[in-house]
Amino acid sequence: MPRRFVTTLLAAVVIAAVTSCGGDDGDDVRTEGSTSQSGSGNGSGSGSGSGSGLSEEDNTGTSDDPDILAGVAAYREYVLGEVTALQADTTAFTDAVRGGDLATAQGLYAPSRVSWERIEPIAGLIEDIDVAVDARVDDFGDETNPEFTGWHKLEWFLFERQTTGGRAAEYADQLDADIADLAAQIPQLEIAPSAVAIGAQELVEEVSRGKITGEEDRYSHTDLWDFAANIEGAQAVIDSLEVALEKFDADLLAEVRAGIDEVFAGLEPYTLPDGGYVSYLELTEDDKAVLQASLAELSENLAEVPAALELS
Repeated sequence: MPRRFVTTLLAAVVIAAVTSCGGDDGDDVRTEGSTSQSGSGNGSGSGSGSGSGLSEEDNTGTSDDPDILAGVAAYREYVLGEVTALQADTTAFTDAVRGGDLATAQGLYAPSRVSWERIEPIAGLIEDIDVAVDARVDDFGDETNPEFTGWHKLEWFLFERQTTGGRAAEYADQLDADIADLAAQIPQLEIAPSAVAIGAQELVEEVSRGKITGEEDRYSHTDLWDFAANIEGAQAVIDSLEVALEKFDADLLAEVRAGIDEVFAGLEPYTLPDGGYVSYLELTEDDKAVLQASLAELSENLAEVPAALELS
């Protein structure tokens, strides 16, 4: 039986298994500095929140290889650039919420998350912010819990309740404050070579094992935006470490590059003419299984990068 068929079949089984497991808008919005610590899972983030999977231990150690160090420095600049873009995109989104423009706010929801999704493992190392801006409702009982904040709280207002009213503007203000806090902390964050290398695999694995079910953007069904941003983030890691990886393991670099291209090719049929992606509801379970198969294979190859660079 061909390997690709087996991988796709297993992916369909995993999707089915994960899927089977898986009025009032609450009291006062939490005040800045009172970030919920609910349900911390393995590594950063909440148990079913964004949870990049990186731990403090992953963000330790260094390398004496100049090409690796240059790659980490380049990636750090990439992260800082994405944080700047994140602030601008988030403000455009929250301005629409505060302005009461439902259609514009709905349209800007997914784009506002792109930079976050690209750098999620590194941003997620600041755990309080990760929980505040990207946790899903699963950790909070239901959507009316005031400790449930961030993008997904606003997603619920905009797509499930179809409103910018209630306390949506207050949650928009809090999202702005949390992203500003992230922007203030990121420049002081030490980023170890191992965190960069492991983060690429975590980005892809998170999609393959969790997001593929559609559980993250469950109200807007804009999941494909997140998928693409996660792969773009992994690609940025490989771009930064390319010289080092070419030196240490050129064959692995070629396999990773081919895997990234394959995932992007798999997403291509779902792109829209004006940019962005179709609703995730348009994908069949078979469509998801095909995507997951390529994601799983890419994740396996990315998992070899830290060892190839002698970082683990």
